[in-house]
Amino acid sequence: MASSSVPLLTVKNLQKHFPTGTRFPPWKPSAFVRAVDGISFNVLPGETLGVVGESGCGKSTMARLLIHLIEPDTGEVILDGYKIGARDGILVREMRSQVQMVFQDSYASLNPRIPIEESIAFGPMADGVPNKEAMERSIDLMSKVGLEPSMFLHRYPHELSGGQRQRVNIARALAMQPRVLLLDEAVSALDKSVEAQVLNLLADLKAEFDLTYIFISHDLNVVRYISDRVMVMYQGKILEQNDTEPLWAEPKHSYTRQLLEAIPLADPRLERARIAAASQ
Repeated sequence: MASSSVPLLTVKNLQKHFPTGTRFPPWKPSAFVRAVDGISFNVLPGETLGVVGESGCGKSTMARLLIHLIEPDTGEVILDGYKIGARDGILVREMRSQVQMVFQDSYASLNPRIPIEESIAFGPMADGVPNKEAMERSIDLMSKVGLEPSMFLHRYPHELSGGQRQRVNIARALAMQPRVLLLDEAVSALDKSVEAQVLNLLADLKAEFDLTYIFISHDLNVVRYISDRVMVMYQGKILEQNDTEPLWAEPKHSYTRQLLEAIPLADPRLERARIAAASQ
């Protein structure tokens, strides 16, 4: 749960529109996709903010804007009171030592030519940490994410399962000793048994390292399990945000209600009954 009422991360009027065509002449964009359309929200220290919405609603674009993998058209991202990229704020490089991201595709996120030990140590070394210290940090983090160093130290990404690769990506993010982790569909490509293991791992690491999470997912059951607060997005906008259980009990927006009603039921008989009732 959040340990303070003062936001660690503040987002103000963040916007990103992508051009989709040209008008000729004068060769200017004729239309735009409003991927992120003026959103504002806060993230408190120590909380997990779940971000949900259908594919294409702007969740992943929002995450990339936060970490400046994509430059926003307008808006501000403020970390601990300092505007990122501003003259009187903090540099993007400094921000990335405090905010790290774990992507959905665990294989594409890793260099296939670098063994696991070096993949985890690469970020700290690039940030100026001595090689020996970075390697020691890599070995320690492998143990913390459940990968026995003696077995995995010199393996390459193609020699690991999807769950193991995602553990490597989590260790690689933690190697920078961040305060915030952006988890973009970090468990959606895993089967359910491995997904549960990784979710439990994330909960343990959050407590151990005093982390703050922004957890992006289309799986509302997973979001409910891991999140303290949930933000619902649709067509680049925030429709609703609330603490997790109040949002589940009394959603305010009709779109949120439709998302919750679409969650599959564990009992197939109940699921068939619900589909039959909806079709009448």
